[in-house]
Amino acid sequence: MSDDHLYLTAEEAAGRLGVNLPTLYAYVSRKNIRSVKVEGSRKRRYWAADIERLSKGEQRSDVTAQPALDLGNQSSAITLLTDNGVYYRGVSATELADSASVEEAAELIWQSSGAFSNALPVMPESTQALLELYRDMTVSEKAIALFPLVERENPRAFDLSPDAYARTGADVVRILASLIAGRGVPSTRPLHEFLTAELGVDPVYRDLIRRLMVLFIDHEFDHCTYSVRAAARTGVTPYYAAIAGLTTYQGRRTAYSRHQAASRLLSEICIAKDPTPALLQHFSQSGEIPGFNHSTHKVVDPRVGNLMAALVEIFEADNEFKNLLKAAEVANELVRKPPEFVLLASFVGRKCNLVGEELALAGIARTIGWIAHASEQCQQPAARQRANYTGKLP
Repeated sequence: MSDDHLYLTAEEAAGRLGVNLPTLYAYVSRKNIRSVKVEGSRKRRYWAADIERLSKGEQRSDVTAQPALDLGNQSSAITLLTDNGVYYRGVSATELADSASVEEAAELIWQSSGAFSNALPVMPESTQALLELYRDMTVSEKAIALFPLVERENPRAFDLSPDAYARTGADVVRILASLIAGRGVPSTRPLHEFLTAELGVDPVYRDLIRRLMVLFIDHEFDHCTYSVRAAARTGVTPYYAAIAGLTTYQGRRTAYSRHQAASRLLSEICIAKDPTPALLQHFSQSGEIPGFNHSTHKVVDPRVGNLMAALVEIFEADNEFKNLLKAAEVANELVRKPPEFVLLASFVGRKCNLVGEELALAGIARTIGWIAHASEQCQQPAARQRANYTGKLP
């Protein structure tokens, strides 16, 4: 099949644009007109779509100006990320962490009062058998396997209106909490109380779990959130929106690798007689120390200060926490950076008997944020994304 219809000769292109040939040649670089050489001659053919675009006065976007994640610049009314802090719907995340329950923070960010009702989702009969089969899997892997089955048992999940989306989102979050508990039986109890009891930890940890989860709910448009929003464009339920986020988080190019490295170093720090050698080893190899490098805030992440104050109050006499504080001092001397929020979150997970799954609590919280983004995206028109083609022309 001939591809002649895709191109114009120089004379045809200049005629369409109403310019002379020298001006057309100048447009090739200035106006991003694509062209290919005619074999056996010095002439070129010009991409008809580009000529048509210019004749209508339109500009072709420059590929270098596109964001790293190709969903375009999106608007959102959920989370404001600033150099000085994080705000959910205009409310400081750290102020919420001082007083709000996880449910209250979720209903704020979902803009749906009463989303956490006394109604629980219908769980599949095969739940316990599935969890037994997947007993050696992570919480994320169990959720990815279970959520499609739960969706089938709960037709209300297919109601994508904002309030219904939030109600199903509450089901998703409660099921995740039950998977951390290992039983797969969701509860209407406040999340921080349910998790404290099911994890068998000291009741004094209740407020720490609540605080961590409120602080971790959202951090604007990271890779996982982009993935969730892309899925939500197609009209998926909250179950599949959560699956999109949980799946993307496993990607080695997301924060996953960085978080895993920080958790491994945390384990070394906690069990060491002196954490200094472990930090020096990492620093000598790469000039960096996992858990003490990344920050989107120009000043200290206020979430770190908020959570650290709570940790000091509870663990001041704890040897592992003393090691963590010493590690922070050494790291500050080496890289001039404070602990990352994810490192402190991992420490909380460790103290809650979640060794190997230190970020499971944070994962529940981030799912709340994903549900908010999915719901917001779901209410917007599902316009098709177009690629800015940069490959070889036919």
